[in-house]
Amino acid sequence: MLNNHVFIITGVSSGLGAELTKRLLEEGNTVIGLSRTDNEEIDRNTLDGKYLYYPVDLTEVESLPTVLQDLISAIDQYKLKSITLINNAASVTPLKDIQFCTDEEILKNIQLNIAAPMLLTSAFIRLTSDWHVVRKIVNISSGSGKYPAPNMSLYCSAKAAMNMFSRCIGMEQEQGRQVNEVQVYSVDPGMMDTPMQQTARESDMALAGYFAAQKAEGNLIDPARVARRIISLISTSVSVNDGLYQACELEE
Repeated sequence: MLNNHVFIITGVSSGLGAELTKRLLEEGNTVIGLSRTDNEEIDRNTLDGKYLYYPVDLTEVESLPTVLQDLISAIDQYKLKSITLINNAASVTPLKDIQFCTDEEILKNIQLNIAAPMLLTSAFIRLTSDWHVVRKIVNISSGSGKYPAPNMSLYCSAKAAMNMFSRCIGMEQEQGRQVNEVQVYSVDPGMMDTPMQQTARESDMALAGYFAAQKAEGNLIDPARVARRIISLISTSVSVNDGLYQACELEE
């Protein structure tokens, strides 16, 4: 039986997604993880919550609405207090000038970084439209969505698109004044010490030295700390009068 709060999280194999999963499970929640590989470090036997892992390649976007429908149809809404979708999965690669990116690299980046969260968000809102529980969507953003960088055109563009997408669906929820509006969060977690950051600093792109320096100088944030702050943020009750969209920068 699922607990009172269900979280659907993409990209749970490492980094922020893994830390969000661990923390939420420690608090007794149910987490449904979507990623190509599972995280074996999550000790499901010692945590209070329930973990359901669903192996899926998020670049295979055509299947995502069906995947989410299968998952949501198995949830008993009458036993829930809230359901939250966290669009966390992302890829920083390819890290090179756009003319040197292959067609396949471009498409996979777009599919994972923006098409997948758009499709999942659409399906999530539609499939839970008649649920009388608190509904939330958390889109993990990045400072790269505001600051252009050479060799990072795909990642920067995708995160900029994610920011605008979050704002637009927030407006839709506010203007629609549906029976049960969805609360929308766009969260910039700051520069974290994750495998993605490692990929950037060990690459041969223009900003590799900058990213390496951030690691060497101890400026990277522990993703476990970021996870705790995000959970605290989205656990706070939001009044409809305060707006259903919140943009948050966690970098200190």
